[in-house]
Amino acid sequence: MTLSTEYIKADSSASSYTPNKVVSRQRSRSDLNTTQKDAADLLYEISLLLDTGVDKDTIAICLKLCDNGINPEALANTIRELTEWSISQRKIHR
Repeated sequence: MTLSTEYIKADSSASSYTPNKVVSRQRSRSDLNTTQKDAADLLYEISLLLDTGVDKDTIAICLKLCDNGINPEALANTIRELTEWSISQRKIHR
């Protein structure tokens, strides 16, 4: 698998990223403020319409990453590449 070498972080000093911190799926939606929850709900509806298979918790995590300085385009490319890799691995192991 070849991932982009592009930096995902827009500005490393702008966020409080700690590599050992794990984001809990149960907390991800509850940690969002009202505006972020509305955006997550809207993005989830779009996800359903486009049949992307992305759930609300994943959308909430992506929104939080973008709010913390992650480059959205690089994040989308990484998710796309990981999805393609996962699909190819499932085909190989059938």
